Amino acid sequence: MESPRLSENISTQIPKKSFLKTFRHFLKKYFFSKESFLFILLTILSAFVLSRYVDLTPSVGEDFFFSSDDPHYQADTQISKTFKRKDIQIIISVGGDIFSSEYQKKIKHLSELLVTIEGIAGVKSLTHGPQDIFNARQSPFWRRLLISKDNRSSNVMIFIKNFNDVKVIRRVEALATSLNDPNFRLKISGSPYISELIRRNLLNDLKTFSTLAFALFGLMVVLVFHSWRIFIGMVVCCLNAASLTFMLSQILNIKVGLLTANLATITFVLTLSHIVFLTFNWKNIYKMNSFDGHAVDRAVEITRWASFWCMFTTLLGFISLLFVPAQPLRELGISGSLATAIAFIIVYSMYPAFLRLEEAEYVESDASLKNFYEKSFAFVGKLHTPVVILIMGIIIVTIAKLWELNTDPSLLSYFSEQSEIREGLEYIDQTGGSNPLVIVIQSNSGELLNTSHAYKKLLDLQNALEQHPSVGTIISIPSLMAEARRAPLSFLFSWERLIQMLEKPQYDRIAESFISKDRRQGLYLIRMKEFGREKSRLEIIEELNRIVEAHGFRPSLVGGNYTLQGKLSKLVAESLVYSLGRLISIFAIIAFIFGRSLRISLAMTLSISIIPLCILGIIGYFKIPLDIICAPAANVALGMGIDNMIHMVNIFHRSYRKEETNTQHWAYVTKRMWHPIITSMLIICAGFGIFFFSSFPPTQRFGGSIVFGSMVAAFTALFIFPLLAKQK
Repeated sequence: MESPRLSENISTQIPKKSFLKTFRHFLKKYFFSKESFLFILLTILSAFVLSRYVDLTPSVGEDFFFSSDDPHYQADTQISKTFKRKDIQIIISVGGDIFSSEYQKKIKHLSELLVTIEGIAGVKSLTHGPQDIFNARQSPFWRRLLISKDNRSSNVMIFIKNFNDVKVIRRVEALATSLNDPNFRLKISGSPYISELIRRNLLNDLKTFSTLAFALFGLMVVLVFHSWRIFIGMVVCCLNAASLTFMLSQILNIKVGLLTANLATITFVLTLSHIVFLTFNWKNIYKMNSFDGHAVDRAVEITRWASFWCMFTTLLGFISLLFVPAQPLRELGISGSLATAIAFIIVYSMYPAFLRLEEAEYVESDASLKNFYEKSFAFVGKLHTPVVILIMGIIIVTIAKLWELNTDPSLLSYFSEQSEIREGLEYIDQTGGSNPLVIVIQSNSGELLNTSHAYKKLLDLQNALEQHPSVGTIISIPSLMAEARRAPLSFLFSWERLIQMLEKPQYDRIAESFISKDRRQGLYLIRMKEFGREKSRLEIIEELNRIVEAHGFRPSLVGGNYTLQGKLSKLVAESLVYSLGRLISIFAIIAFIFGRSLRISLAMTLSISIIPLCILGIIGYFKIPLDIICAPAANVALGMGIDNMIHMVNIFHRSYRKEETNTQHWAYVTKRMWHPIITSMLIICAGFGIFFFSSFPPTQRFGGSIVFGSMVAAFTALFIFPLLAKQK
């Protein structure tokens, strides 16, 4: 017989155990498991470290086109060693009555204020250089440097010590804003200023549109899956993947730049791709089995192998960028590779914890959404043939435009045509050029450049170069020598003596910027026009080189931002052709391994090839500038396309039933994969669609290309790929 005390203990323990079990059940049902809470805390910590210790400010410096040790940058390095460079300039174009005394007073006041700004090496204006406005008009040197061809404005040339000195640019802007009025109109240009504007736009888009895109990604996840737990799982995975990517990038000394400014959004897409397919596979398994205890593990087992190959193909795409000379592309290759691997690891390490729930009522709560998908599939299924014809028609109509892609767009295309900044840049560009090009020449015969005979030849060369429609203003050794000859009693001195005088500190050692110590090399500093340019920069440089050669000289070195941008654009074009070609070849091998069928692998390869052809064809057809920020969109869309097809092949091999024909089986796969593929497409379109509202045209073009590419990738995978893969 039990003792009363024992009975009392038992009676008091049972309710406690029952209460604890009920409480744990409540927590698990309505909140999260222990590991989920751990992952949430880890996310908070990651976000704190990212905001506190990682510099997310975009860097767009003087050498953002190529690294300083790159062969393409060596010409610029050699020019800097030979000459005292004067092409790091901020240009202020001041409109008004340049001959009035009031205008002259304001120019003097502006120049004196600019000289006081720390970081400015020198200022040249109508009151700081020539004797007066009339002397400047007659001077072959000052006229070219300071006065516009229509005599309606003059330039204030600001030479800065450091290309990346943001404080100087901000103070110059503030000063220009404070002095601007209808009779004294100030417009700013110059490479440092344009680079700073690009940096600001990138920073604004990184803060604003990456955040909005992430919010839209989350909203779409909630609408599709009807679960705030899955939403939290998505937030945890995406934030951790992005944070770790930025942290590791900083450890590897990779700054946020032209391309990596959109890295956060790209990381979200890479992460969401795994989440969407894993969630849909889990839902299908959960519905088909009465016991859900192993549904998550089974979904992970089914999806992980396909996700791995998706990750691997995307990784190869980014790795292919590591071998191009352009620094922004290499940085994107490294950061993108990190993001690809991290996204895969994070999703399969953290996300399953948010699916392991006691109950999942929302699996059955999306009847309306399921009905929408079924109706949309039935509707679009009727348009199967028109959709295929439309995609193939786009390729046929636009394929000829692939050879007309504008991979070397104007710097002005980085700014909206309706903006005041664009208007100011266009004015300065048209009146004297805005993009510096440096050509170092020397005589074919080895003649020294400090003689009367050489001066005449150099002057003839300058006059010939100025006739080129893309050339704005030229400052060179002959214009400098002509200015020196205007001095009183200068006829008593030889050319060599005049040059030596201009090398002295009282003349700001200006001769050192245009002629070498051995007098065998001369420098032409050309401000090139960007507005209305139809040829590539390298083609124009080649035309200028031919002019140089026709006058008995040879261009020994060519540098400046104009040249670097031209070389970078050429590399972008080459990477589009060769990189995409290599990727498709590699994907073909992977398709053969994963597809386990020659027919399926060929179908995947042909289907993948359709995606970049459509994207680039449309860009070429509508003459959309394919700048370096927009260019990687084809690679991203290509990765999405191969992801869709790999998951389709995965389901094809795992769901085959003997009683089905091959055609019926592919129809089943298409119908089953309609949900995840269209969901992925809608989420991507919603996230990247927000980029259309950016004020920065390259971001708009990047977002638009991704949206169009994701649609092409989705419908190619669903309609064209099965059509090619199925057996008759």
